[in-house]
Amino acid sequence: MYRVYGALTALAWAAVLPYQMVMAILQGTPRPSLRERLGYPPEGAPRGGFWVHAVSVGEVRLALRILPELRRRFPGAEVHVTTGTATGRALAASAAGDARPASVGALPFDLPFSMRRLIERLRPRAVLIMETEIWPNLLRLCAGRGVPILLVNGRISTRSYPRYRALRPLLRRPMREFTSLGMQSSEDADRIVDLGAAADRVRVTGNLKFDLEPPRVDPDEVRFRLGVERGSPLFVAGSTAKGEDAAVLHAFGILRAAKARARLVLAPRHPEDFTSAGKRARDAGHVVVTWSRATADRPAHASDVLIVDRVGFLPALCAPADLVFVGGSLVPRGGQNVLEPASLGKPVLFGPHTENFRSASEALVAAGAGFVARDGEELGQVLLRLLEDRTGYRVASTMAARVVEMNRGALPKTMTMIEEALAPVGSADRRAVLP
Repeated sequence: MYRVYGALTALAWAAVLPYQMVMAILQGTPRPSLRERLGYPPEGAPRGGFWVHAVSVGEVRLALRILPELRRRFPGAEVHVTTGTATGRALAASAAGDARPASVGALPFDLPFSMRRLIERLRPRAVLIMETEIWPNLLRLCAGRGVPILLVNGRISTRSYPRYRALRPLLRRPMREFTSLGMQSSEDADRIVDLGAAADRVRVTGNLKFDLEPPRVDPDEVRFRLGVERGSPLFVAGSTAKGEDAAVLHAFGILRAAKARARLVLAPRHPEDFTSAGKRARDAGHVVVTWSRATADRPAHASDVLIVDRVGFLPALCAPADLVFVGGSLVPRGGQNVLEPASLGKPVLFGPHTENFRSASEALVAAGAGFVARDGEELGQVLLRLLEDRTGYRVASTMAARVVEMNRGALPKTMTMIEEALAPVGSADRRAVLP
């Protein structure tokens, strides 16, 4: 099985890597590091610490949430973070304080020689994989060396489950190599067991996204940088996917027709969409400024649409917002994190496609804090209704924060799982030979 998988992986990367290189050149983004893909760690990568893999921005935010706890509970342990996207890497590298990893690199090709090389150089105390990433050779080599490998905040969405089930014959053996699997819900736990995980190693730890700390920013300062006066309605549309900008701008047009001072902050999820989002807003007749050009000394007073063209700022931009739409949900992408704005006490708007955050979005809707819109017209009408019903707005805001608060607790459960997984081996030096 591993030979067949290895051959398929090599063929896939032979096709994908040149494409990534070309797209990086065309889009002006950092090129993927071939050296890191071959298993060579970046300079300063720690030896004997934790290796945390977080594929993209959402997973990196979770990783940065647990890093201070890892340092507190395992004094002296450093952390190497691997990511799969340039945006995720940028966010990890920009972390500060106890959340800052010792080093950040790319995940190697999941081939024996590249994975073996990085494991040999890191000699990790444990490997933590955020959400659900199943890399058979990484799992096999860690198990052969006695390195605990844990799935943290695992989930198997309704959308991805059929695809995983189709690969079940290939996944069953690698799934048995996990030391522990912390899943977000009992449904996720049942699905991961069905795919081959050992039932006695699976536990429900809850969703770490409920435990993310709200950004510590001054909403008035953010509004000043945005050039938005107190009392002017501020609509933030975050993590929008391709095909959603037009609907958001249509909704904003409805809002602005009734509230002439309304402003829009539009944050596409992918950097390659920054330029096209700005062009679409200008074509709709709006004055557009980018976040990178709006500074404390030169706020964006002259614009009515601001395009967020930098990674990692969206949570802070939600803090002064009156209305927040979460993207990836008007198109069939499964939706993005609805809990970040909810934790700030914001009524949350989203489309019908929220499979990635189904339980959270359902909880918000049930509490009267989440609102579903099927298209731009409906989104615009919901925006107006919320702004005009101030009592209803205050209730929705209160309930949004309450939903998040009532569901916290995944972080201590996750840390307990990690401690228990490491307890049998402690900090003993593992010198087993890699298979």
